Amino acid sequence: MRASLLMRDPEIQSVSMRLLVGIASSIERESAKRYAALAEIMERRGEAATAAAFRVMLEEERHHVDDVARWAAGLGEQVPGPGRCDWQLPADLSSSWDEISGSALLTPYRAFAIAVANEQRAFALYSYLAARATDPRVRAQAERLGIEELRHAAVMRRWRREAWRRERRATRETPLPAAEAVASAEALQTLLAKHEATIAQAHRTLAARLREIGDDESANLLETLLAAPSHPAAGTSGLSSTIPETGDPAQLLVAAQKPLEALSEALEVVMSTAAGALFERAEAALVNVVTRLARIALRAARAMQAR
Repeated sequence: MRASLLMRDPEIQSVSMRLLVGIASSIERESAKRYAALAEIMERRGEAATAAAFRVMLEEERHHVDDVARWAAGLGEQVPGPGRCDWQLPADLSSSWDEISGSALLTPYRAFAIAVANEQRAFALYSYLAARATDPRVRAQAERLGIEELRHAAVMRRWRREAWRRERRATRETPLPAAEAVASAEALQTLLAKHEATIAQAHRTLAARLREIGDDESANLLETLLAAPSHPAAGTSGLSSTIPETGDPAQLLVAAQKPLEALSEALEVVMSTAAGALFERAEAALVNVVTRLARIALRAARAMQAR
């Protein structure tokens, strides 16, 4: 299990078949519930394409729920009622959907990108359960479920690529923002290091400002995100980021999004011409950036509601 997939140890010491069935059912039910809610949110925001993307994922997830029920019945196990095993799920598997729902940058491509990441986290959880299982039968079933999550991720990747192509065609006539020529992995690393240095500098300053005005929760969020960059930051970036003179937490959190948005735009420029491994690396960096943006956007929305 890679730390990049699950941020903390689930601390499940004893893995029985009953527990495995409960967790599998909870994962699929949770995903279906999130997709349905996010489709409604995107519809209300007038983002029909993104709402449609979530409805497609919802339909797929409903099939997964049914598949788990049939699998459990074949093992002679009963699927527990909704909510009975939710406490066993790592927070990573639900928090990502809370975070992206507040993102103004959410598109069908990015929705599928986050879905891919979540399927990979589920795979990591099943790998963990397989390693902790002492019963060979339970271990084999956990490994089977993990492989199935990888299959789900492959489907989401295909939809993600198709969404990317559609979005690129829709914006073909729109000039892309200027960015450094990136034609190699080394050039991409240089680009990421430069932008991450700007992001780190801005977030440290903004976290200090947030603490000064008594918003420790927002400051903690920015400081936590400093530990999860898309690439280690360079010493200095040469890029600028404006820090507003304000005591409004919401405005400070909006300012925290701006250097991340700049990196997001630069990565999309790279992906418009990249292929193969370079495209995959840029895409992975973009998922990282969008996830951080979404977490800050969600916190900013809460700060605005608290005014």
